[in-house]
Amino acid sequence: MKILLFSHKADNDGVTPVILSKLVFDEVDYILEEPSTIDESFKKEYENNTFEHYDFIYVTDLCISHELAKIIENNDKLNKKILIFDHHHTRLDMNHYSFITVIDSRNGKCECASSLYYEYLLKEYSNNIIKKEVIKEMVELVRLIDTWEWKENNIIEAKWISNLFGIYGREYYIDYYYQFCIREEHFYFDEKQEYLLEVEEIRIQNYISKKEKEIIPIILKEYHVGAVFAELYRSEVGNVLAEKYKDQYDFIIVINISRSVSYRGIKDIDLGIFASQYGGSGHKKAAGSSLPMHLLENILKLIFEDVKIEQ
Repeated sequence: MKILLFSHKADNDGVTPVILSKLVFDEVDYILEEPSTIDESFKKEYENNTFEHYDFIYVTDLCISHELAKIIENNDKLNKKILIFDHHHTRLDMNHYSFITVIDSRNGKCECASSLYYEYLLKEYSNNIIKKEVIKEMVELVRLIDTWEWKENNIIEAKWISNLFGIYGREYYIDYYYQFCIREEHFYFDEKQEYLLEVEEIRIQNYISKKEKEIIPIILKEYHVGAVFAELYRSEVGNVLAEKYKDQYDFIIVINISRSVSYRGIKDIDLGIFASQYGGSGHKKAAGSSLPMHLLENILKLIFEDVKIEQ
């Protein structure tokens, strides 16, 4: 069976469905996108009739627009071969489409895209590999870090797998854990990984200390916000500073000037809804949005008044 998978490029929850797919299906092609680019990418493949070459098309940790969803819903052929699994509460309204499943929490447990997709694969395509304990354990660690539940019981292994994603990079991470799940029966970290993680933790803490000194107090839509510019460890920076300065700021914004904006907080402010005002999405305590188009070009013009941007 040949499938095409669209998923989120940013973290473990986006790439773990790639690993799961490779463990189940004969042929897997995948396209990793941001929430702001999934519509354009999905529409391009749809208009090019790419979907005809696949048995199924899956979308995980992302969701298409109502405009595209209506097109698929009205196509009796496509709405039976396309399935979307998302867990962002800001997209719960998409559940009325027959091919879309959005579940943010159930039975007192927060879900992630990987856990939803894993459950689906177990039910529909169960084989000896996907039923292994190592995969169940890996998916649970991804769920714990993506929903931030690991903090409640200090399950440090969930943070470790997230840090390894940053160390390895997407493609190596996918290849490594694909082979790992085939080879092993239970999930673990070896001595080499533990050493890398120890060094990485020192780098993270040093980076957070540096960024803490660079917080810019701002007022945004009547909220008192701490803004930080950071290229690395955005999630860690945002989470630590949101906790540390909870009495001073309503939430923290971490801006990666070459990529996106992250929102982190612990107060009763729905950051997923807040981020949606800027074209983003996410969860109540953690969300993100893309940068405005042509931002980098405008920065160049701000620095160099006489610059000309070549097309």
